[in-house]
Amino acid sequence: MESSRPVSPGSALISLGVPVVFWSILPVMLKYFTRTLDPWTVNGARYMFALLFWLPHVIRHRGDTIEGRNIWKDAWRPATVHLLGQIIFAMTPYFNDATVINFVSRSGFVFATVFGFALLREERVLARSRLFWSGFTGTIAGLVLMYMAGTATTSLTGMLLLVGAAACWGLYSVLIRKFMHGYSVRQSYGVISLYAGPCVIALMFLFGDWRALAETTWTQGSLIALSGIMGLALGHVFFFRAIHCIGPIISESSLLLLPFFTALLAFFTLGEKMNRGEWIGGIILVTSCAALLFSRLLSGTTRKEDEDQCLPSPR
Repeated sequence: MESSRPVSPGSALISLGVPVVFWSILPVMLKYFTRTLDPWTVNGARYMFALLFWLPHVIRHRGDTIEGRNIWKDAWRPATVHLLGQIIFAMTPYFNDATVINFVSRSGFVFATVFGFALLREERVLARSRLFWSGFTGTIAGLVLMYMAGTATTSLTGMLLLVGAAACWGLYSVLIRKFMHGYSVRQSYGVISLYAGPCVIALMFLFGDWRALAETTWTQGSLIALSGIMGLALGHVFFFRAIHCIGPIISESSLLLLPFFTALLAFFTLGEKMNRGEWIGGIILVTSCAALLFSRLLSGTTRKEDEDQCLPSPR
């Protein structure tokens, strides 16, 4: 069972800052792995570390239950979507520059809202908002402009993979909200990782050149482990904790900073540069996502438990 407790500013800042930093760095790390490893191997190896990271916690708290509910039954839906999204996202660095990845990934806000219409009654009021439809249209326009201007940094396949991954992220967020409320964030993601992790690892052995892992340097192996723990094991948990600590609007708004941080990192580490058209499309996309979030704030679609509760760490 969960109980609420006051949230200190420091705790809220950490919950929000950790995923922003981690997910800004992640595309640069994933792009680095493309030089020596295939996507199936990178994905499986990263998830192996994420799965092992939370396995002891799930085992230790396997007896924690909520009356009338079963976390394994509640988790299979978001876990399935998470698995699909993870497979698609793992392929995106092989068709896109790191900077493009985080710009296009912000379109997940559109999909989160669209899926929210279907699955969450409180979200449907947005359909009457002109600001929402302006943001929706602007996001699509930004994506199209980025693709048309970015032939050197992306491709049709790359753009479709990114949009597919964003769609999965949007649906995943909605399913987390619908089915995993009440459970601790660590227990929730721990169980989800136990569903998705073995599948991702099995795909590595089926389709990946997993033997290449034996030839990686100590630095490369450490970066693979670090990317799995940062991007998967901790990034998801801290982000969903931030949603419960300070609300979805502020939490999701913070993710709009990701592409700009990634662009800066990619410039200095990978030498990546976006052209003027891509920057215009990217800024339109991010600004439109901000309009989507603002329309949610004005419509009052955020729930009281999302705004006022912080899921405490299990004892």
